[in-house]
Amino acid sequence: MRNILVSSLEEYSGKSGIILALGLIIKEKGYEVGYFKPFSTKDDADAEIMAEVLGIEVSDDVCPIRVESYVDFMLLANREELRGKVREAFGRVSEGKDVVLVEGSMGFSAGEAIGLSDAEIANLLSSKILMVARYNGDFTIDRLLSARRIMGEMMAIFNQITGYKRAYLKAVASTVLQPAGIDLVGMLPKDALLAGMDVEEIRKVLNGEYIVEPMESVLIEQYLIGAMSPQSAASYFRAARNAAVITGGDRSDLHVVAINSGVKCLILTGNLEPPRPVVGLAEDRGVPIILVKEDTLTTVERLGRAFGKVRIRGRKKIERFKEFVESYVDVDTILRSAGL
Repeated sequence: MRNILVSSLEEYSGKSGIILALGLIIKEKGYEVGYFKPFSTKDDADAEIMAEVLGIEVSDDVCPIRVESYVDFMLLANREELRGKVREAFGRVSEGKDVVLVEGSMGFSAGEAIGLSDAEIANLLSSKILMVARYNGDFTIDRLLSARRIMGEMMAIFNQITGYKRAYLKAVASTVLQPAGIDLVGMLPKDALLAGMDVEEIRKVLNGEYIVEPMESVLIEQYLIGAMSPQSAASYFRAARNAAVITGGDRSDLHVVAINSGVKCLILTGNLEPPRPVVGLAEDRGVPIILVKEDTLTTVERLGRAFGKVRIRGRKKIERFKEFVESYVDVDTILRSAGL
């Protein structure tokens, strides 16, 4: 059965987005596409979201092994039974499909203890391998070569590449990767929209509560710290694109300037609620306000860790990722590798 295992060096590399984009592109070419995720955690909703976007019927076969406590599962796991369950589920998922996109786990080595690492899945299903590497420094090349040594020949996509690195990585591909059996088939640029977060995602990350709820889905591409005078803040806020402002709940002067300057969300720290006129202004302008208990520094640190590690959700992000894959990835080479 034709299938492509999309793996990654680590979590939050863009693997799910690439699968969504490839699936949509392949469907547009007239092929029947299947989706399969052999091994996942219990609260992982990737399988359901993939099935919905790609128009695939959701069943237990789409993700046959779901683990709540990995340590407990590891101690009781029968590797051969698990492999048999994966093989049988894949057989049912692949019926009537021209190609199945198989999603790897959190990173290519996850699942090693129970016999379900990406390398073992690729061997079990005779998969072509597409490795996604989020480029976060030159040692990414070494991690990619290590994955090649374990998994065999593969195609690779670098994600989140800044412009000046493209020529450099093309040279690396021809002199280091290709001789090692790694075919570089794409380099996706870094993009603020794809790294952005929906207001509701931000509220969940910060364990906040709404003082003013969003009237619609709002995507935040950057966040600003409001710690200056109102006079200095106005031009700073106006220059930002789709921004949230993090500031103390007692800085009503900054709240008003931020709302009037067109920011998309206010994040107020210290568990200090804004005065009623600020709330009324935010409601009139449709600017959500999130109240958090922590101080500003802690809030900035927590949100900073979350930015760039969000999954591809929502129509805007999916469409943007698809455009990027069509523009920056050699999709034809990937399809030929699967026999399409």
